[in-house]
Amino acid sequence: MKYAVMGGLLALLLGIAGCDQSPQHPDDLPWQISVTPEGRPQVFHLEIGKSTLREVIEHLHSFPEIAVFAHESGKRTLEAYFGSQRVGLFEAKIIAELQTDDATLNKFQTGAVKREGMASGQWKYPLSEADVKAADALPVHKLVYMPSVNYDPDIVTARFGQPAERLPSQKEGVELWFYPQKGLAILMNNDGGEILYYTDPQHYAALKQELLEAKPKNAN
Repeated sequence: MKYAVMGGLLALLLGIAGCDQSPQHPDDLPWQISVTPEGRPQVFHLEIGKSTLREVIEHLHSFPEIAVFAHESGKRTLEAYFGSQRVGLFEAKIIAELQTDDATLNKFQTGAVKREGMASGQWKYPLSEADVKAADALPVHKLVYMPSVNYDPDIVTARFGQPAERLPSQKEGVELWFYPQKGLAILMNNDGGEILYYTDPQHYAALKQELLEAKPKNAN
């Protein structure tokens, strides 16, 4: 039963997407990835590593919650969380991680409206209104796509192709599929809840390391 809904939907789309003469050719599908001469993936009409947060907002017609996330290890990220969105034919949660420097992160963190503790061990610093506007022009170097339905591995292989590598995660029941030529990594979960990560060539190695080193939430 786990993959029945997704398998049925994607199987239907396989037929639709395979018919180039269809007047309603599906658009904005997660496997519709092209690569620029610079090696940057283009997906959902966005060029990862070049498109700005403003372009994502305009494409999704949605305003995100933007915050700096600071981990106890010292690592910090600037993320725009769009929540559940209708992207193409599917519902998915979208997170855009933005490229910036330490000075800007310091500014945003200092000017945050509050500080919130997270179960992951991170601190969340929501941006002030002024800093939200400043973040608009920052490029997206990682896009996280979390579909609302489960992905059948056979359908994923049919649409995305065979991954260059399939490696075990530190999380039980989770396997990591890597497509470096597409700037894509997929977290495949036996219990559902797959996650797709798109990033540019400059950050692909870091994404791979991050996913391989990620520990279960209840790990010390």
